[in-house]
Amino acid sequence: MSRSRLLSLLSVLAVALGVLSTVSPAGAAGRPSAPWVSGQSVTGGSVTVSLDWDFAGPGTYEVLVSAAGPDVYPGDDAYARVEPAGTTHADIAGLTPGTTYCFAVTLEGNGGERTCKVTPPATRAVTPTALATTAATFNLACGSKSKCNSGWKWKKRQKRVVDSIGLMNADVMVFAEAHLAHKYGKKKRWIGKVMKKRGYTLACQTQKSRKRKLYSQVAYVRSSVYAVVDKRHNSKGSRFTRFGDRDHGYCHALVQHRATGKLVALGALHLRDGNADGVRQQETAYVLGRIQARFAGHQTVLLGDFNSHRGHERRGQVDAPRLVLEAAGFADASDIAARLTYPYLNSAHGFDTNPPRSTTWPTHVDRIFVSPGITVPTWENIAVLDGSGHYATPMASDHNPIKATLHIP
Repeated sequence: MSRSRLLSLLSVLAVALGVLSTVSPAGAAGRPSAPWVSGQSVTGGSVTVSLDWDFAGPGTYEVLVSAAGPDVYPGDDAYARVEPAGTTHADIAGLTPGTTYCFAVTLEGNGGERTCKVTPPATRAVTPTALATTAATFNLACGSKSKCNSGWKWKKRQKRVVDSIGLMNADVMVFAEAHLAHKYGKKKRWIGKVMKKRGYTLACQTQKSRKRKLYSQVAYVRSSVYAVVDKRHNSKGSRFTRFGDRDHGYCHALVQHRATGKLVALGALHLRDGNADGVRQQETAYVLGRIQARFAGHQTVLLGDFNSHRGHERRGQVDAPRLVLEAAGFADASDIAARLTYPYLNSAHGFDTNPPRSTTWPTHVDRIFVSPGITVPTWENIAVLDGSGHYATPMASDHNPIKATLHIP
């Protein structure tokens, strides 16, 4: 091809590209995904929320901010604020503490799905304390032999579970559906052995009777950080047979922080699953009553699989455990955390390698509730993803571990 012919073709191509770029309409811009709250800070009587979302293409981004509630799309709220935004991030200042806000991102006027968040109350502004600790909860999906071998067989999941325990690396660890995980498979991989090797002490476990102990719900504490106080009298637990629920239960313990001498009450819970708001309400109230009666006046942390989340309220149900605990001054750590990791991925995923995501409300049945005064610098959904954004396989469980950093006064 001659040089003049090549230059002619390049000129035509350049003109064509120029025409294409000038006629690309703004309406062709992508529709942004639902944002998620990656951070929130409380200063005085005001809250600043940090939002992130996936890049949807070039153009002008804005965030719609509405206090009309989750039943009203922010774009339909005549009183919604419109805030300028970057391509994947925005900080929204001037929000009222303890208020439900919903957010939607627009790109060139195209509004995406919304997400909602309750801002922390002013009393939960992160306050450093001498007792700074970490706590985590993990449903192992191994309460029975059939559950142990769901998804992937337990033999394939064991190493992943041990890896997850390493990722949790918390001072307090609670396991639900852990009975056969302690007794099934290779002896060296029993969870009890794993925890002992890593320097943990069993603080409490569920009991079927005075003589027969279960490992369905257990709490471990790092021995170098906590001592279990009078385990014989304080470490108790039972199944919820009084509520017609033989498959779930709880245990509680009193532990002492070695560095400060402070006493902290712990509860490890697994509540009724399915459409059973009333049962979960009874079970939560029962556990709270038992712990408050035995450990009155002590800061309390309740961890486990609550089989409930805020999204229930959009399905004709109620988030019964939260309502019971909030009435007693408790808060869900994910509601008040200053920094959040993977809040948009559901903590329970049913072994689906394509991570289920929630939009309006984060769907976390695995929760950490803290008593009044405790603040939460960080909350993390420990999701092990591969390079394509899917869960790495074999998967450890049908739940992700949830971890939080706690400042306990």
